[in-house]
Amino acid sequence: MLRRDGILFRRGVIPALVLSLLLAAVIAAASLSVLKSAGEGSARAEVILVDYEDSLYSRIAISTVEAQSYIDSLLHIETADTEEEALALLNDGKCAAIVVLPKGYLSDISVGREAKGRIILSEAAAASADIVGSVALFGERLLAAGQYGVFAGQRLIWSHELSGEFEKNFLIKSNTGLMDAALSLYDDAIIPEVTPYDGTSLTLTAYYAVAWLVLFFMLCGLFFMNLYLADNEPSILTRLYALKATPQSFFLGKWLLPFVFRLVFCAALLIGLGRFIPLKLTVLTILSASLGLLFVSLFVSSLCVLTADRSASFGLITAVSAAGLFLAGGIVPRSMLSPLLTEIGRFTPSGLAAAFLAPLFGGEADWLCMGLAMLLAVGLTYWTLRALTLRPVRTGGNAE
Repeated sequence: MLRRDGILFRRGVIPALVLSLLLAAVIAAASLSVLKSAGEGSARAEVILVDYEDSLYSRIAISTVEAQSYIDSLLHIETADTEEEALALLNDGKCAAIVVLPKGYLSDISVGREAKGRIILSEAAAASADIVGSVALFGERLLAAGQYGVFAGQRLIWSHELSGEFEKNFLIKSNTGLMDAALSLYDDAIIPEVTPYDGTSLTLTAYYAVAWLVLFFMLCGLFFMNLYLADNEPSILTRLYALKATPQSFFLGKWLLPFVFRLVFCAALLIGLGRFIPLKLTVLTILSASLGLLFVSLFVSSLCVLTADRSASFGLITAVSAAGLFLAGGIVPRSMLSPLLTEIGRFTPSGLAAAFLAPLFGGEADWLCMGLAMLLAVGLTYWTLRALTLRPVRTGGNAE
């Protein structure tokens, strides 16, 4: 039987390969679109800056701040000449916020006088007003704390009646040091950490890669329908069994050959994905991913063989795959789904398969889902073999 299945597989492997490549291209485009939508919250905010001082020193200070990598990753800053011009851009939805710096603010700060700018938020960003205000207040207090040190130095200079030239040099060095300390604060005092995506153990990109890879491996098995359905009629099964074939040998090629196809295709896909997503390639993660592909192959092949007489496998597997992708948050972001739905998605066939692929992308092993997948695979295999044994009998054939 394996030889005959090999002939059927070879006849269909080229069309399956072409269709799989087309499917991979469509899924890649769709997943990138969904990923971009899910990551829009982390896009840079458009900010309009109105600098009424507009002096050489203020332009240098603003340019220095803008050049910081962490500021550049959060904000895209454009300038406007007047507040009215900036408000017009805000009302047109072309920016999220306006920062207005009053005339003489830099000179006021340098000598210890109170100088406050204003932040105007769009309606869309109004919900973040408290956060923005807290950040601004933190910056103000941080700057004030540094200035208190400068003022203490000035008083010490005055008390000792040192020269004006000495005081001027002191102020230049102190304020320059404060600027350097503020600009290096992010690198020296803050340790950035990338948290997993929405309660998962994967990054955002890795999570979507796993979800859409599972969809691909589920659907690409449908390109081998001739392999699943050939010789599956009761009368042909009866003759095959009479020639010493068994349900086990009949089913072997139906899942083994698509499994090998998925393994080869997976290796090629990972070579491409490895350029964009960090992969954790170890013996255990590769073994886990291989077991996941084995589960998918047994699941798809079993359903196709079980429903061969009803021709329902194509629609059934497509529906199961699409539902699994949706419940996993692969179409609608997980944050927009209820925890109940995402938990249900975890235990769908797609979710069980994703548990095996997650460690390859740096995720944690979900032993519960892996165990349930193994039980489901064993159960479906047993059910398929039993159905193959009884199918000729139920139609009055001879299953000897």
